[in-house]
Amino acid sequence: MEKDQLFNFRQPLVTAAGIILGFVLNFATGLVRRDTRNDVIPLLILFFILIGITLLIVSLYRILYNGYDREQADRFYRRTLNCFMTGVIFSFLGGLLKMVHTLFLS
Repeated sequence: MEKDQLFNFRQPLVTAAGIILGFVLNFATGLVRRDTRNDVIPLLILFFILIGITLLIVSLYRILYNGYDREQADRFYRRTLNCFMTGVIFSFLGGLLKMVHTLFLS
């Protein structure tokens, strides 16, 4: 069996994704408990958060997947990192939009 080239990257990415997913899921529960159902902004916030959660879970799967092509490890990791960072950005955009909505529009 060839050496796992992603070994040093696996643990930090799993830890970071777990922490971010925990915060985002906790944050998303606040969106469920709202009185009005016809507001577009909370639906947009939910859209951003769901995209972020999906991408974070996909990046977790990719970094934990051990059957990747060892010769293409750098390309595999780069795509996984891009997926992770895009998930983080979407999750934070959802949180930022919620803060702006709460501060200025509510």
